Amino acid sequence: MAIDMTLLKKLRDATFAPLGDCKQALEEANGDFDQAQEILRKKGILKAGKKAERETNEGNVKLIQKDGWLAGIKLLCETDFVAKNETFAELIDLLLEKIIAHKSEVTSLETIDAGLLESLQTIIAEFIGKIWENVQIGAVILNNKTAYVYNHPGNKVASIIYYEGTDNGIAKELALQVAAMNPTYLSFDDISTQEKEELLTQYREEMATSGKPANIIDQIIEGKLRKTLGESVLLEQEYIRDGGKKVKDLISGDFVVKWFVRLSI
Repeated sequence: MAIDMTLLKKLRDATFAPLGDCKQALEEANGDFDQAQEILRKKGILKAGKKAERETNEGNVKLIQKDGWLAGIKLLCETDFVAKNETFAELIDLLLEKIIAHKSEVTSLETIDAGLLESLQTIIAEFIGKIWENVQIGAVILNNKTAYVYNHPGNKVASIIYYEGTDNGIAKELALQVAAMNPTYLSFDDISTQEKEELLTQYREEMATSGKPANIIDQIIEGKLRKTLGESVLLEQEYIRDGGKKVKDLISGDFVVKWFVRLSI
């Protein structure tokens, strides 16, 4: 059958599917636009599985808070072109609404409720059928803990500060610090003994032939250890707004940092 080119363009704009697939869908649907869309949707879900092995090195992250719950997602795709597309942002918002409506804590993809995961993956599969490249969930967060969330412009970095206290201003500054400086630990106490011992061994070997007294060597090694590890410890980092201060100098009053999370592409 002859295909109406205006209808073909309309279907292409609505689905993002290749023109050849749009033409075939319209032929199968005998020119019925809605039926052609449904044909492409079903084919897209089938093709989603075939694209699952393709690398996803781009994407976006986003956090939201609603009705006392915090939801976050890291959604990966193949190209920056798709990550910057408005439809990808709309997909993330749809997934976040599904996640936050679940209202049951999710700490990782490994522990996510099977029903919720299936619902999310179905939505993603339909989207893959439109944009024709692989899309994968990189991380999901859902809880109702007291927290401050920060989404950095560009949607490539987001951070969460879990805390006790009433000073949201401190929480905001800590969230900005986490986003900018990417710490690994909250305090020195969170660093494993093994990691500390490995660094101590390395520094002792470096100082072995220094000829300095043992007590001086110990002081130097301790200083080197704290400097190296301090760069990855949130409370020991230099404050991004004032290098003369450490982050721990911001903490005052009844404020207590419990933990932090950083999502990034």
